[in-house]
Amino acid sequence: MLRRIKRLITLRRSLIFSMGLLVAWGIIWYIIPMCLSLPIGLVQPPTFGTTVLDKDGHILVSLPGDDYYHSYAAQLHEIPEPMIQATLAAEDKRFFSHSGVDFISLGRAVLSNLWSGRVVSGASTITQQLAKISSPPRPRTIGAKICEFFYARRIEMSFNKEEILEAYFQRLDYGNLRRGPHTAARFYFGKELNDLSLAEYAMLAGLPQGPSRLNPLKHPKQALERRQFVLERLREQGNYSDESILRAHHEPLITKLPKDKQLPLIPDLASDILEQKRKGIIKTTLSKPLQQGAIQIIHDELARLHAHNVTQAAVIVIDNSSGHILTLIGSADRNNPLGGQHDGTKLLRSPGSTLKPFVYAQAFEHGAYPGTILPDIPTIYRSPNGTDAPENYNKSYMGPISIRQALACSQNIPAMRALEIYGGTQKFQTLLHQLGFSEITKPADFYGFGIAIGNAEVSLRHLASAYTCLARQGSYIPIVWEKSEQSPQQILKKSTCFLVSDILSDREARRASFHDSEVMNLPFKYACKTGTSSDYRDNWCMGFTKEFTVGVWVGNFDNSPMFKVGGMTGAAPIFARILSLAHSQRQANFPTPPDEVKLIHIDSRTGKQIGSCDIPKIYHATEWSPRDHLPNESSVDDYDEKKRVKLDSIYKEWVTRYIGENHAKWVLDEQLWTNTFSPKITSPVNRAHYVLDPELPHQGNTLKLESNLPPGGEWSCPSLHIYKKDNSFYLQLTPGTHTITLNHPILHITLKATISVSEI
Repeated sequence: MLRRIKRLITLRRSLIFSMGLLVAWGIIWYIIPMCLSLPIGLVQPPTFGTTVLDKDGHILVSLPGDDYYHSYAAQLHEIPEPMIQATLAAEDKRFFSHSGVDFISLGRAVLSNLWSGRVVSGASTITQQLAKISSPPRPRTIGAKICEFFYARRIEMSFNKEEILEAYFQRLDYGNLRRGPHTAARFYFGKELNDLSLAEYAMLAGLPQGPSRLNPLKHPKQALERRQFVLERLREQGNYSDESILRAHHEPLITKLPKDKQLPLIPDLASDILEQKRKGIIKTTLSKPLQQGAIQIIHDELARLHAHNVTQAAVIVIDNSSGHILTLIGSADRNNPLGGQHDGTKLLRSPGSTLKPFVYAQAFEHGAYPGTILPDIPTIYRSPNGTDAPENYNKSYMGPISIRQALACSQNIPAMRALEIYGGTQKFQTLLHQLGFSEITKPADFYGFGIAIGNAEVSLRHLASAYTCLARQGSYIPIVWEKSEQSPQQILKKSTCFLVSDILSDREARRASFHDSEVMNLPFKYACKTGTSSDYRDNWCMGFTKEFTVGVWVGNFDNSPMFKVGGMTGAAPIFARILSLAHSQRQANFPTPPDEVKLIHIDSRTGKQIGSCDIPKIYHATEWSPRDHLPNESSVDDYDEKKRVKLDSIYKEWVTRYIGENHAKWVLDEQLWTNTFSPKITSPVNRAHYVLDPELPHQGNTLKLESNLPPGGEWSCPSLHIYKKDNSFYLQLTPGTHTITLNHPILHITLKATISVSEI
């Protein structure tokens, strides 16, 4: 009985206290603004970390602030309605109807606490919680609660409900150093807040009551109970059907993404931002879907190349119209101990053949065109560093070759020859500087003609930026990952860039060296150039459509060589897949011919216009040429009586050693041949004497026949047997005097050598 009387007395006092608060609540409406300021955390803007957004406002990464918290200054309209509903259900279901303090909940909490003899309910509204988290920390006492009570009223008198709710979400602690629901969603679920399920919204909404106690990573049971409580609150409020709530009840608490999906989006760019100590929201030009897709493509393709000692790749994708970087991946594996933290888009590496398009661009600016013939023959170049005898990638020489075929097949010798003839190295270095290659700092003589084939190291960023100039028909703007106003500069002629682009898109022209790869057979027209540095240390594929430029580097950051990985097998498949992905939502176009060029009919062997000469149809070709610099017409003096093109003396070694099946196309001018070259049989030497030795195999009676003429000659000897083995001719010796004859029907040359043979 006595206990009952005490409870009644306590209840009476509580009711009187509550009545007093109600009266005070009405009075302080007018008093509070005069004597109570807002909490300091609301007067000053909240402290946020750094949130990096893509071009469409999607979060790419959040970086911690000075307090080590990851946070995002989200506006209320950025928070999905289910998240708001779940939070109100968990914390303050009458938020929009009370004026700072929920007296119904307060009264119920007072009775519950008194009845239990301990604090079992706080009944703090969202406004009261905002007052608490935006004020300096205080001990949890009755006095602190009263302060929150009055501060809540002050807040409600200063802000509308939407502003209060927005400020609340911006400051709300979800545990694990995550402030705000956006960063919490990314941390716990690996997803954006908009992509969560009802159960996931409910779990997040339940966390702020006790971020440590309800941490789902450490206390999953408590977190699950809290989530189920929030879901039941949502059911009671009638926001969702029983079926939706039941389905949410049965969802796992946290579904971890597969490891290969938990890929960091922009670690390289994030490192730059951290170094710059930038805070707040940073909106980039990147595309989150394209960035995610490119990361996955890189991981897929590097897995395919694992056995070839390929550990790293870097990728950049650029919107050509603006110079905006859409994708930036500097390292495929930042955990790799062999330099995984490097940014491969910034590293200086040998570009291999990827500068050749600009070599030929300079040639076109100085009078050449795609049909211009250059000599692809063994050549020795002299430079301040000594002599250099470069070789082609495929170790072969094609003789007279058009610029179109030389660039498409990536032959080294013609590129160096073009640089020598058209403009030289100093002008080429100036052009590269105009295109943004600030890293090429040594004098032009230091690089020599080798700059055409990759002896000057460049970065992927600058290389891709230069290729956008080709795609924009000569207009250059630096590439950026933040929007900025830039004035374009016309570096190259429109006609020049179109001619280079047309060659780089010519699959038929490059088939002679690279055949045809199914992975490169895209359903739209594009330009591309591969490159491989010496010893397979760097592998590139650069290319573009009118809309996008894609650059890919593959290799190892410790500079170790790959195992026989060329451009078409290493970087090219990554390039093709990423370019296709970039165009999955945007139609692909290609630069169109400007008015400054026209199609002409040429002899493909000479690069001259056909004119009135009778040239075999097999050599007829069409080619683009600048209107103001058309090539000459063919002359009868260019051909012999069999309509073969006459070659001058620089081709004599090539004709002798490499002409092969091409003898029907070309012939060394007979006058030049006889005046500058002495044809002869080199084995056996004329007037030589041979002795048969019985101690040698077959008595030493076998002799290989050789001359300095090209293949196609016919050997004969009336007194000795001649036979062919492995494409070579051999003479079987017997005692006596013998005359060997070599007749070359193509060159109209007959040679003789007389030898004598005796026995020991």
